[in-house]
Amino acid sequence: MGNSIAIAAPNLSIAQSIQPANACPQLTNRRYVVLLDRPANLLPQLPEFLAIAAVPCTYLNGSMTFFGGFDNAQASTFRASQLRELGLDAIVHSFTAKVNDIPANLQGAAILVDPSNDPNAVLQRVRSLTGKGAVFATFSNRSVILAAPLFSQQSANSSAVLLRNQGLAAQVISAELISAPKAPDNLAPPNPVPTPNNPANPQNPDSSKKIIYRVLVPNSNANTLKLIRESAPDAFVTILKGKSYIQVRTYTNRSNAHRERDRLNSQFSGTILIQD
Repeated sequence: MGNSIAIAAPNLSIAQSIQPANACPQLTNRRYVVLLDRPANLLPQLPEFLAIAAVPCTYLNGSMTFFGGFDNAQASTFRASQLRELGLDAIVHSFTAKVNDIPANLQGAAILVDPSNDPNAVLQRVRSLTGKGAVFATFSNRSVILAAPLFSQQSANSSAVLLRNQGLAAQVISAELISAPKAPDNLAPPNPVPTPNNPANPQNPDSSKKIIYRVLVPNSNANTLKLIRESAPDAFVTILKGKSYIQVRTYTNRSNAHRERDRLNSQFSGTILIQD
């Protein structure tokens, strides 16, 4: 358990063109986060209190859904359990520090696969068989393929069995062993993630919470979602105060959010902006 994984930096020019703008670790500086290893636009209809919390994000080439940041394990566990009750494999994870109080059944897991003598072919097979993202990495001084870096333990075990049945050498490890690659300086988040040596504001623990702005378009007819997804593939249907909307994008910059709201309102009357 003393080993850690070094991730090969992704091709950012490609990744940015096909994945959500926000990386999952950039959405909050809270100690715990609740994540689901599934794109938001592929989720079933959720209760309003969960649907409005869903934010598309990306982690190591994988599209995921963020369901909130929390200051303690109890609150994050409660949120993840609500999703589990709906049959969704939510996990609790920490991007800011190593923690040891996350319940075992809610901890994240990843899969390591031996790339054999044809790494590119194995990488494509892993992606195809698991239906999840996979990247090249180094673990314990050996080259590996890292698949689905924030799986639930149960899903990771099932996928590892599937891969082994297809002749691939796969093992499950704790997600805590993964360290994401550092972004170039021009892509670094505007605010540093607080660590025990660099708290955001020790006098005000809420100061580290980032505000998220959501742009919602009324789901007025059957064609609206199709039209929205032409420019925002991760858009998904959500319910707000009993009305159906399409969540188009999320922003951490207020000006950008307002511009997008105004642009969409010219095409889809009744577009609104809400703030978390």
